[in-house]
Amino acid sequence: MRRVRQGAAIGLACAMLAGCAGHPATAPPSAAERARLLGLLQTGRPVLDCRQACLAEWRRAAPAAVQLDAAGRWSDLAVLVMQTRYQDDLTLYYLGRAAQGMGDTKAAGSYYRQSLQLSGTTIACANLSRLCGGLALPAATLGHLAEVDRALQPPKRRAVRIRPAPAPAAAPADSEAAEGYIEPPPAGH
Repeated sequence: MRRVRQGAAIGLACAMLAGCAGHPATAPPSAAERARLLGLLQTGRPVLDCRQACLAEWRRAAPAAVQLDAAGRWSDLAVLVMQTRYQDDLTLYYLGRAAQGMGDTKAAGSYYRQSLQLSGTTIACANLSRLCGGLALPAATLGHLAEVDRALQPPKRRAVRIRPAPAPAAAPADSEAAEGYIEPPPAGH
């Protein structure tokens, strides 16, 4: 058992060194940088601005992005994608997933729409990086965008009928009082 753990640790260390050596963009960000990136995510504005120059970095980061998405580790996914700066329909889809998973439906909708704009173009994941994370884009994007759009719609108001309140029950009265006649008191008393 101990040898298995040691072997796994050595293998993991080698993989990390081989995959990350000389690539500062994949180094864990400081707490301040992480907070800055997550703040940018919430804006929904375009935050990815690199293509060919960042492609190799994205290829190294893409397997981790798939795992983070599957595990629902939304803030880690957003930070990873934003650190690579690589822009294609898949990376924008991942930003949409991260924002949606973190409860920011407005930003999620923005990133899903940005992803759709790139799907089918020459810079789509199917054409440039050839890495689409096992996803069928743009169909996956459209499905999540529909969820987000439903969540952003104001709730439908149901028409409520107001029934008039029942009339208060009348106190039993004799027939003269019921007709509005009250008998005067006897004279002389």
